[in-house]
Amino acid sequence: MSTPASSAPTPIPPASPVKTPAATYILFALVTIGAGLGGLTQTALNTMAADVLADLGTEIGWGQWITTAYIFSMGVAVPLASYLTKRFSVRSLLTGAFLLYLAGSLCDFAAQNFPMLLIGRVLEAVATGILMPLLQTIAMTRFPENRHGTAMGIAGIALGFAPNIGPTIGGAIMEAAGWRFLFLVLVASSAVLLALTLLFVKERDVANASARLETPSLLLAALGFGGLLVGFTDAANYELAHPLVWAPLCVGGVCLALFLRRQRKVSNPLVNLGIFASGKYRASFAAQCFLYGCFLGMTLIVPLFVIEGGGHSAFDAGLVLLPGAFAALVFEPLAGMASDKLGPRRVAIFGGAFLAAGAVGMAFLPTSAPLWAAAVFQTLRCVGLTTLIPTTTAWGLSDLRKRGITTDGSSFMIMSRQIVAAMATAVMVFLITAFATPQTPDLGYHLALGFSGLLGACTLLTVVAFIRPREEAAGGGGEAETDRSR
Repeated sequence: MSTPASSAPTPIPPASPVKTPAATYILFALVTIGAGLGGLTQTALNTMAADVLADLGTEIGWGQWITTAYIFSMGVAVPLASYLTKRFSVRSLLTGAFLLYLAGSLCDFAAQNFPMLLIGRVLEAVATGILMPLLQTIAMTRFPENRHGTAMGIAGIALGFAPNIGPTIGGAIMEAAGWRFLFLVLVASSAVLLALTLLFVKERDVANASARLETPSLLLAALGFGGLLVGFTDAANYELAHPLVWAPLCVGGVCLALFLRRQRKVSNPLVNLGIFASGKYRASFAAQCFLYGCFLGMTLIVPLFVIEGGGHSAFDAGLVLLPGAFAALVFEPLAGMASDKLGPRRVAIFGGAFLAAGAVGMAFLPTSAPLWAAAVFQTLRCVGLTTLIPTTTAWGLSDLRKRGITTDGSSFMIMSRQIVAAMATAVMVFLITAFATPQTPDLGYHLALGFSGLLGACTLLTVVAFIRPREEAAGGGGEAETDRSR
């Protein structure tokens, strides 16, 4: 794909005030913690939804909108990241994001009705949508090339571990102090992050103060990404013929096609599709889509397998998921450091093998299997996931950094893999509901988990085929030119 010559990307400039590693680490820590709070908030409310709705006097059927509104709002915010990083300084972006997060948490804490709660969720989602691409961009542009993997591994704690541990933390807070206490903690956390940003982040450099927002592209991106996310998410709860499924899918598909077409024609695209000129990025993009499709649906399917299929409690389902969540916390940074030392190929193959082994192995488990067996295979999945995320992301974005379009690649990848994950989850739920009959109670779960296993195998094949040893040598350690100038 190509972009018009007049749309030459403007890289984020090395900000003169950020000259010391300490300042870079402080900035990186603030964005990592902020994005982690966003990831945690996205899933923590899942275990609280019924109690929240009951307290607000709202019918349980409205509970889906707690998730849907969050997903749609992220679908609007993430594509904006490329424009925002050009138009505003990092200090302004962080200040704005933490103000939005603080306002959203206050709304949720004080909510006396469902609309007020929903407004708070939307504000939190917009803040998260700004912070997630910014986090990956900082990891790839503020650290030397031989530390990209390490930086991305630490960033992965926010992007991988936080959403996985969210339901467990949400459930624990609900039992101990009630749902409002979660938002009180978030109010305090976002206020502290805002104060630290104003105190320590001094840089005010702007990459392109004259950058203009391509409003039609933003509208198409919002309807395209948001529509597909909402449609596939709803498909896990409704039949395909339901208007809440087919209507957003149709609108999303058409608008996304129009969005991509427009990006190739306008002089100031919202997302520079020159990202796909990089073979590394294309391979990383495919691997991450397979990866997220294989794994993220498991946060819904594994509890169904344990509770509905095996007849165990929700607490038992949490115990099955918990070891994997903590494995993610350990392996995410380790994988990044190993990628810097050993090169991405060996680390990615290691992660792909674990992901495929866990996914394929679970496909053969009967619902009567002991809980420890499900926990082992789920933990293998988590080790694979958290090894692959920092490795493939850093490798895929490395080419884009040199051309100043890291944020374009990061934001497009984040939204696309979320759509694929929602689509894969919908397929798995369909297989369970269509084939898990009283006569064949295990068949639906075998098919759903088998589909996940197929995606895991595709992930492994992609990294084996496309991450080549010669590219490891070419991308070896040392600082890039832009980093030496800092």
